[in-house]
Amino acid sequence: MAGEQHASYADWQRTYGEYYDALPDRPGTACPNCGHHELRLVFVADESDRMGYAQFSCAHCGFGIHISLTTVPEGVEFEPITTPVEVLNARLPDFTLVHPPDAVDDDIEEVRF
Repeated sequence: MAGEQHASYADWQRTYGEYYDALPDRPGTACPNCGHHELRLVFVADESDRMGYAQFSCAHCGFGIHISLTTVPEGVEFEPITTPVEVLNARLPDFTLVHPPDAVDDDIEEVRF
């Protein structure tokens, strides 16, 4: 694994949007941090309404973001929200979380999905 984070949180958000928009096809999107094509998107959602959260990360550089509320598109598999925590933790990728900027006046691009 590479070890440095170069992409901004906004870069990760934009890449997530491109990847998400291509689902359920397997997107050929490159990692915004390292450029490798090893992105992973794992959804954890309620089975009745397909609402939940997602983890979007790169298997090569080991960085990624957490999406706290999203809908799982039709045709895309997900982990049920009722999965026991210890089982879920074993199934979710291990990565270093890229955090959004803290300051209110930072340049944050709003990205809507």
